[in-house]
Amino acid sequence: MPQSKQIFYDPDRKRWRRLRFILDSSVILVTLLIVLFVFSVVRGSSAPGVALPDLKRPYHKLTDNQKRKPPRRANTHRKTVVPASQVVLNSDEGIRGAFYVQWDAASFASLKEYYPQIDLLFPEWMHALTADGRLQAATELNTLYDVIDENGKAEAVDDKVMSFLKGEKAQTEVFPLVNNFDPTTNKWNPDTAKFLGDPAARARFIHEVLTFLGSDHYKGLTLDIEAYPDESRDDYGQLVQELYSALNSRGLKLYIAVPVNDRTFDYAGVSKISDGLILMNYDQHYPGGDPGAVASQDWFVKNLQEALKVIPKDKIICAVGNYGYDWAMKKDQKPGSPPEDIHGVTVQDAWLEASDSEADVNFDDDAMNPHFAYLDGDVRHDVWFLDGVTAMNQMRAAHAMGIDTFALWRLGSEDRSLWAVWDKPFEAGAPQKLSAVPPGQDVDDEGEVDEVSFADKRTLVYEISLRYLRRVVICLKRVPTL
Repeated sequence: MPQSKQIFYDPDRKRWRRLRFILDSSVILVTLLIVLFVFSVVRGSSAPGVALPDLKRPYHKLTDNQKRKPPRRANTHRKTVVPASQVVLNSDEGIRGAFYVQWDAASFASLKEYYPQIDLLFPEWMHALTADGRLQAATELNTLYDVIDENGKAEAVDDKVMSFLKGEKAQTEVFPLVNNFDPTTNKWNPDTAKFLGDPAARARFIHEVLTFLGSDHYKGLTLDIEAYPDESRDDYGQLVQELYSALNSRGLKLYIAVPVNDRTFDYAGVSKISDGLILMNYDQHYPGGDPGAVASQDWFVKNLQEALKVIPKDKIICAVGNYGYDWAMKKDQKPGSPPEDIHGVTVQDAWLEASDSEADVNFDDDAMNPHFAYLDGDVRHDVWFLDGVTAMNQMRAAHAMGIDTFALWRLGSEDRSLWAVWDKPFEAGAPQKLSAVPPGQDVDDEGEVDEVSFADKRTLVYEISLRYLRRVVICLKRVPTL
């Protein structure tokens, strides 16, 4: 039987060529896959054609009720829960007020942080600038508009203060302030005399005030009419009388901001037709005059002594300042000539200016106000300001005369150490609380804190016999911005 061929015998090697082709193709394919994998890892991209589902975390935005809020701080100067406006002024329960302004975002930042220590808030919102007595307010672009529209309804003048206080369930009572200062010109209104002397204009003004106060939970009004001519004083008194009667009949209060030591002002008469006079016990030296203390201690005390002679104690709210002025004078400028420039400064501004100029801040022995000076080219700058130390000294002097109702001018410009003694400045340990000063803040237009920019420390020498701080060494130190 002849021998048969082997089953797998392939003399022409056809199967080997096919196998070799398959193996070579597999090696190339595997190589390409490896290269593609390495390339994907390096580039951080997934392989094409592979759709992986997005992994979503179960994150959700916190609601307002879920957000963690700092505990509400209670004030320490109140003894009862009676609304502050119902407490007899300068009784055994000290009341604290503060002025608020829209044109400085730091004012809202201070309000948010220190509102538990503020019983009465006087927000500068509205202006009486026309001869017909219309209420006006200013937009963020500093243009005026009528507060009461053509349909007789009140327009919004602020979208922060009331909503914030309501959200915090604050006990702070709000008394919107109306003045005759034109924010677009930075001057007191020259038409005030026409407005005061026109019965129809006064009636319109009072009607619009009542309409506005009825638009929210306001407790009354603060009136600040200044720089009117002497011949309009009777007309001014008539406005206050008419306004007081209208507010009082509706259970609303009327507070009047008044200058100090004005011998032509009828303090006794106006105190009878108002619920309180806010004595603006500052601006001893001011723009337009020579450089000097903003409110020296003796000057402050004398003004209060004179006021107590003609104003009942239960009608006095003593306002203390925390701000300053920078007078810029050329070195060869003649005495009495207008300064090269003058502008207001916050306490924070003053410290920064002293730090930048490397000037020593001195606590003037006579005035008991801080002061420093420096040269910028051929221009000399004299900076005087009021701070936490001056506030404590002034409040202590007032307390010795039976005054314990105070208002701060103003939120946003103050020395933040003031709040440590604001409630009880007359306590024995109060001076030591001023030795550490909280860092200052820069805020955006919404009143939110952007960065910490500055801090300082004080070395205090306390003269017990006089109850005041008389020598203060201020050590300035820059804090790096965050």
